[in-house]
Amino acid sequence: MQVIDAASNNIQALIVSPTRELSLQIAFVVHSIGEFMGVQVHACVGGTVVKEDIKKLKSGGVHIVVGTPGRIHDMMKKGFFKTDYLRLFVMDEADEMLSRGFKPQIQEIFKFLPGDV
Repeated sequence: MQVIDAASNNIQALIVSPTRELSLQIAFVVHSIGEFMGVQVHACVGGTVVKEDIKKLKSGGVHIVVGTPGRIHDMMKKGFFKTDYLRLFVMDEADEMLSRGFKPQIQEIFKFLPGDV
C-alpha cells in the first residue's frame, strides 16, 4: 500500500494468485485496508462477467488489480490492462501456480510488465 499513489488514476500494483477464491479474499483485504487511503482495488478473476472487468479497467481509478493468471493475461493480451504505471507485482503462492500448469500464462504476464517492476 505504501507504494500506491491514490491521487493517480492508474493501475500501480498487480497481485496474482492461483484460484478465484484466494484472489477474492486478497481483494477483500486490500479493499478493507485501502479504503482508508483512497486506494481502489478490482478483482479480475474467471467466473465473472468479462465486460465488467473491461469496464472497470478502462474507466481508470483502479490502483490495485488482484486476479488469476488466465483472466489477467487475457485482459493484458486484449489491451484492457495497461501496465505502464505498474510499480509492484506480487505472485501469491507462486509454487502452487507453477505446479498447477500456470507457467505459460505467468511467463506471458511477465512480458507485459515494465522492466523495473
